[in-house]
Amino acid sequence: MWVNRFRKIGLVAAGILISALPSFSQLEVGGTNLTLSGDMGFNYNGNLNQGVSGHNMGFTGDANLNGNFYNPNFLNFNVQPYYDRIQSNSAFGALTNSSGVNASANLFAGSHFPGTVNYSKGINNVGEFGIPGSELGLAQQGNYQGFGLSWSELLPKMPTLTASYALGDSSSSVLGTQNENRQKDHTFSLLSTYHIAGFRLGGGYIRRDVDSNFAEILDGLPEPVMTSTGTNNYQFYAQHSFPMSGSYSFSWNRTSYAYNDHDSHVANDNGTSDTLNGNLTFLPFRKLTLSFNGAYYDSLLGALPEPVLTGTTLLASSSIGNFHSFLTGFDANYQLIPSLNLHALVNHQQQDFFGRTYNATQFGGSVNYNLNRKLLGSLTFALAVFDTMNEQGNAGIGFTGNVNFDRKISNWEVNANFSYSQNVQTLLLVYTTSSLGYVTNARRRLGNRTFFMAGYSGSHSGITAQSGSSSSANRLSSTFTYRLYSLNGFYSKSNGSAAFTPSGLVAIPPGVPPTLFGPDAVIVYGSKAYGLNLSVVPIRRWTISAGYADSNGFTQDPLLRTAVGTQLYNVVSQYRLRKIYINSGFTRLRQSVGTPGTAPIRLTTYYIGVSRWFNFF
Repeated sequence: MWVNRFRKIGLVAAGILISALPSFSQLEVGGTNLTLSGDMGFNYNGNLNQGVSGHNMGFTGDANLNGNFYNPNFLNFNVQPYYDRIQSNSAFGALTNSSGVNASANLFAGSHFPGTVNYSKGINNVGEFGIPGSELGLAQQGNYQGFGLSWSELLPKMPTLTASYALGDSSSSVLGTQNENRQKDHTFSLLSTYHIAGFRLGGGYIRRDVDSNFAEILDGLPEPVMTSTGTNNYQFYAQHSFPMSGSYSFSWNRTSYAYNDHDSHVANDNGTSDTLNGNLTFLPFRKLTLSFNGAYYDSLLGALPEPVLTGTTLLASSSIGNFHSFLTGFDANYQLIPSLNLHALVNHQQQDFFGRTYNATQFGGSVNYNLNRKLLGSLTFALAVFDTMNEQGNAGIGFTGNVNFDRKISNWEVNANFSYSQNVQTLLLVYTTSSLGYVTNARRRLGNRTFFMAGYSGSHSGITAQSGSSSSANRLSSTFTYRLYSLNGFYSKSNGSAAFTPSGLVAIPPGVPPTLFGPDAVIVYGSKAYGLNLSVVPIRRWTISAGYADSNGFTQDPLLRTAVGTQLYNVVSQYRLRKIYINSGFTRLRQSVGTPGTAPIRLTTYYIGVSRWFNFF
């Protein structure tokens, strides 16, 4: 017992002595120039995990090593290791101490054949399992490792070529659950550009393979799911100037998708998407801009966010391969007077979906007038009306509106925006949708170095393509600042449909037809969160911040309801004494995931220690 006490006292003394060491100047060895800086410290840590306490103490620190050999354009490198670092500035405070390294090297940077190598590794990192529109997701803990290599050919008057390869391996688990998510990612890419006869040409190829072993903690499945996803992406574009201050461009993109679910009766799925786009824009007169465009799509793959396409969501190949769309359009903008802009458009679109053909011609016009008067402050608004027709006749009238307001009222600085759209072109002509969004902010100076700010924002779907597929997000926030004191709070609420990925839920874009996804691939979610944060500087060189946040919500797929909840307290203190910092912190997390009534996990951590920044050489 006494031996352990003397050992701990010795470690503390050594930590204080190291903190007082002087720094050194730059180091040069042969043809190598090195600079090294960083923080070194000594911490005492304690934790209480589900009623079981633990304590430890030891050294902590991070460093930043920069160097070059012979010449920076020949070889330069950067290495940033960190050991037992407290993530006190993360969203979930100092729940764990993490270690790792980030390193990169650049070769032949001044030549026609530059290359880059990078490596990263992190152990015991705390991250966030995201929920769309939520201010606070779920705390998760994990490890990651990644390696990347890139090389380029940049010869004069020759096409450029850049080849890259990257691989990553990560694992994580949401605190309060027993299952672990693992993901391996391999990406290879070739990119090239070339200028010839006034044309700017570019193209590339990207191959990505993702192997995932994950637990759908919000999907109610007790067993882990193993999936493999591979995507190929081909790109090409060309651009050239056009008379009358114009330009024209063309692009082609092909994406192929292959999915394999190792645990399901659905063995595999695949699909291919081709997209063609063309555009011509010019100014026949000084105030008139004309634009012609065309586009062709033969799949719905391009409508999906990248995390969904390369993640773990099963798509329905029957829907992917039974969609074709051809669009041509014309736009005209005329600046009648400095504050008045006129806009007109004509679009024609033909879509084929599951053997049925839909045609529509859309005529539209808008007026954008900027009104600046003392009575109204600064008011900008735009209104547009569209008349859509198909082979059966008139299909209805839609419109969009956008209003911006910005004015100083008495001592208040106020700005606001409101937008509404209905019957805007979506992926399928048979879908009629509407949405609205709004945001407003107010700020006032109350006195010397005293301010108050408040804001509110939101978005809502109106008419939706399918019953139960509506979505919304709202956020209210406020901040009060007095000299070196600051208090802010927030409240947020969101709901909608999302796809599950190992890094969190990804919202499904509005207008994407439900038939694009496989059975049970989309879940419904809802979330509410609120919180407060206080920052003070009670005396010079001493800062304290304290925060509280509470989030709760649910997911449902299709009948099983899963409840999620997170409650977080976090306090951080730092006092600077010359070059030495005295740091301390406290974090308490209460988090639950499962059916309503599931017992939550409770984790409390705290620390105190000293650190000093060094410029070693």
